[in-house]
Amino acid sequence: MNLTTEEPYDDKSTGPMKYNKLFAIEERLRAYEGNDLFNPIRGAKICLVTNIMVPKDFRVSDFIKYTRLEFLNTHLQSYYNKMTEVIYNDKMLIYFFEDNLKGSTLNWYVRLENTRIKKWKDLAEAFLKQYKFNQ
Repeated sequence: MNLTTEEPYDDKSTGPMKYNKLFAIEERLRAYEGNDLFNPIRGAKICLVTNIMVPKDFRVSDFIKYTRLEFLNTHLQSYYNKMTEVIYNDKMLIYFFEDNLKGSTLNWYVRLENTRIKKWKDLAEAFLKQYKFNQ
């Protein structure tokens, strides 16, 4: 952002000039971050699981984060064992899977298309396919 403008910056201004400057800054942020970053409709399109109800008494175990050094099947089995309380709830299994990822594996998860992941089995198979060469 160029701070040397023709008009000096006046942070005490309350008139239309200040409004226009704020509007311009907001527009630049939208262009940089993407429009409607926190819009619920957009969020529903990018989330793998929508309309999930997590019971108030449900506590998520501390997961060992997948670093691509662990065996895939062992890691999935460990996650599955910690989620035994919701083993038949695909939405919960998918929703909390990101909690046991970090780094590039978390980036992979975030980029998954929600049209392809409908069940826990879909996610587990995608995970195995993505990282099968790390064995």
